[in-house]
Amino acid sequence: MHVILYMAQTINGIIATENYSEDFLSDTHWKGFLSLAKKTRCFIVGRKTYEAVKKWKDYTFDTIKAAKIVVSKNKQFTLSKAYVLAHSPKDALEKAKKLGFQNVLLAGGGTLNSAFLKKMLIDEIIISVEPCALGKGIKIFSEENVECKLKLLEITKLKEGIVQLHYDVIKKEFRKKK
Repeated sequence: MHVILYMAQTINGIIATENYSEDFLSDTHWKGFLSLAKKTRCFIVGRKTYEAVKKWKDYTFDTIKAAKIVVSKNKQFTLSKAYVLAHSPKDALEKAKKLGFQNVLLAGGGTLNSAFLKKMLIDEIIISVEPCALGKGIKIFSEENVECKLKLLEITKLKEGIVQLHYDVIKKEFRKKK
């Protein structure tokens, strides 16, 4: 399974405020997400990201023509029939595979991103750096002790002052910190 992490962040690595607001995200980032979701036809998000996007006025996951997998450790969590519930990164990828997908889009949040990275399940990382900074908030990777080496594939200047960085994850140099 080929996993592409696609995230937007501030210049200081914040993907959402402490109360999960993502008001700083641009239309350009959302359009990029939609384009990649259309290409992969399957995306995975965590429960908190799913719940945050449900509150957005102008954007929704509901209308995206792709398999939608939400990861939650809570076994009692329920979703509409348009979504598939998974309880771990491995479970999410197994469900995507059963649905016939070879490529998936991973779109956070920080805890889920870290869980995938810790298990060496991310193959590519695409980061859209929004032209703003937030003092506090949720980081692209939670505070877990994981790290990896990346190979820069491309830098693209997008609309609205956004810089997009596209990396390949170098798995042979991946390691878990102690």
